Parts: sequence; C-alpha cells; structure tokens
Amino acid sequence: MAYEQRKAYRRRKIGDALRQFREERGLTQGEAALLVDRSASSLSAFENGYQSIRPRDLLYILDEYGVTDAAERARLLSLARQGRQYGWWHTFEQRLEPGVLDFASLESDALRIRIFAPSWVHGLFQSEDYARQIITHSGVALRSTRDVETEIEFRLGRQRDLLRPGRSVRVEAIIGETALRQMSGAPQLKRAQLERLLADGGLPGFGLRVLPFSAGFHPGVEGPFTILDVGPEPMFQVVTVHSLTRSWYIDDEPELNHYGEVFDRIREVALSESDSRAMIEQIRSET
Repeated sequence: MAYEQRKAYRRRKIGDALRQFREERGLTQGEAALLVDRSASSLSAFENGYQSIRPRDLLYILDEYGVTDAAERARLLSLARQGRQYGWWHTFEQRLEPGVLDFASLESDALRIRIFAPSWVHGLFQSEDYARQIITHSGVALRSTRDVETEIEFRLGRQRDLLRPGRSVRVEAIIGETALRQMSGAPQLKRAQLERLLADGGLPGFGLRVLPFSAGFHPGVEGPFTILDVGPEPMFQVVTVHSLTRSWYIDDEPELNHYGEVFDRIREVALSESDSRAMIEQIRSET
C-alpha cells in the first residue's frame, strides 16, 4: 500500500484497529463519538490516520469499546507512544515528503534491519560521494525539482542515527555483486565506497554478505526490499518495497512470512561474511 500524504504508518495502524473495534460493536461513527465523548470529525481523523492520538485518549476509547485483550492494548499503546516522539527527521518536514520521514522514524526504532539490495549499495552504507551520484542520476526526469543536497543530508542523518550512542540494532545486509562492480565516477570514488563497506561490515551488530554472479537465479530476482523489526516490545514487523515513484508498507502476516523466507533463502546462496569481505577487498585492489 502506498504512503499517503500525512498518514503515518503508526497512526494508520491505530486507526484501522479503532475502526474494526467500532464496527464489531455495531456502532456508527456518530454513535461511537457520543460513547467516547468526542466529535465525529475527531473520531474520523483517528480512524483514517490523519491525527495522532494521545495514549491516555486511546486507552479511554479502548475501555469504552470493551477491548480487553492485553496484548492488543499493549501493541496499540506502544504505537501511540512511538508516533508522538520527536525525532531528528522532523527538521526535514518542510523539505521532504511525509512518507520519507515516516520511514526514517520506523527505521530509527528498528531493533533488527534486514536489507536486500541487488543492484546498488544501500543508503545506510553509502559514502557521501556515492550517495550524491545515486541521488543525482536516479530517476533524473522525475527528480528535477528536488534538492539533492537535502536528500544527501537526510541520508547521512539516517546513517548517524543507526550508530547513535546507546542504540542496539542488528543489521543484516545482502548486496549484489553488481552493486560492487557497476559504480560510475572516478576510481577513487569506487575505492572509497568499497572501503566504507569494509568498515561498516566490521561494526558490532552488522552483518554484510555479497550475492555473487555465480548464484545464478535466486528468490530475490524481483528486486530489493527491507524488513524492519520495530521495537520496543511489543515489536511489530513491516516490509518496505520502493520503486521510482512509490513505496509500499507490507504487514500482512502471510506476506511478512514470505519475505522472511525469501531473505533466508537468498542468504543461503550468498557468500559467507568472510568470503564477502574477501570479494570486496579483491575488487578494491582491482580498482
């Protein structure tokens, strides 16, 4: 499903749940508004994900709807608390699209990140010069009005956030051999990016593997994706898939399981972390 203007993922998930609880009780929006002592427009804004909700207000609505499932209450309250946090990405609110900022907020709260990037170095591992080349040349016709430097600044901010003091996150990345060999620009740019990969791959909690050409056809032939396990407890999982003009959140359990299985199968045919490091070092020496 596409990112929608000003509808953050967490707000949408809370809204979907509130609508389901209301409909299960057989209430119209107007009847429910009287029950929870809110205006119909306010309740509609919650259900449609256009307005954040304070945890205490959410708790009151859940009580009035008779929702007693402790796990479900904890899940929704956790989403409400997370959605009201002010993060570094808010400084970009007037410069970047809301969906981009929403993704950064989810990424910032992730306790585990699994990345499959077959054709390019993923943004979390990009050097500044490599990022500039990617941002400048990808989708040029559609990105002509964008501020490239703002996007670079934002991407570097995501990288800094990943390494912020006190953060505990496990990152597993699989990149294609194509991403290592097909780099435009001066040789020093390519060497610097390869050295960056070697440095990042050696960080605690980071695992980096290369999918070699020799793997042939593999389960990830349809393209890149990222799996986020977002905390704190109770955690939830979401897959993000990006294209030139649109991004999707995928969170239906059967599809989540499918992406998890695909990632595991790609990892099986990828090189080990040590062999991946050796390949990167070899390509760097040839550059």
